[in-house]
Amino acid sequence: MLQDVTNQYIATLLSRCDLGGKFVLEIGCGKGRITRDLAKHARHVAATDPDAAAVATALATIAADNVTIMHTPGGMPEFPAGSFDLVIYTLSLHHIPIAEMSGSLHLAARLLRNAGVIVVVEPGEGGSFTEAKERFGAGSGDERPAREAAIRAMHALTGWSVAETLHFRTLFRFDDDEDFFSNMLADYRSRPEPIVDEVRAFLQRHRTGSGIILDAERRLNVLRRL
Repeated sequence: MLQDVTNQYIATLLSRCDLGGKFVLEIGCGKGRITRDLAKHARHVAATDPDAAAVATALATIAADNVTIMHTPGGMPEFPAGSFDLVIYTLSLHHIPIAEMSGSLHLAARLLRNAGVIVVVEPGEGGSFTEAKERFGAGSGDERPAREAAIRAMHALTGWSVAETLHFRTLFRFDDDEDFFSNMLADYRSRPEPIVDEVRAFLQRHRTGSGIILDAERRLNVLRRL
């Protein structure tokens, strides 16, 4: 599986935020797909994730000297106040327990310098990739309740406003059905055969000469101090 094959994350971020010379904290770096792009522009990137296996992959694949990758089981790293110019949640705020979302954003705000901004990239509502998650429980499944809670938490952050929300689409490429199943539906062999056939028919509709191409809407939210 290849994520964001047309590099829309970084293009959309750079359209609103200058990363040159900046210290960036990435919350939810996963395997480091977006971390690599951030490192090409920022002075330094501290990338964190609670998933130890994902962090191990990121450590093994990212060799940039200006990147520090950390396993953070509690979700947020410990840094002195005012350590960063930008905090970015890479599709991670909605994965935080709803009761803890506001606290996470408050901690992010504390880690920022006075002119710092919080960027929250969240799933949007449309796209074939999103449809596969909601119809078949692929990947992290139906995230609508968590997405809505994340939006509420952003708008409720005291002393901050959601200054801008940009919508963009990102592409996912899978080599074939098995690539999709291994990455998104690892338990498919235990599912009823009609369901698996339905998934295969869905994938066939999105097959191209370069593989199976699925798309998803994303929301890039820029939070600034009032």
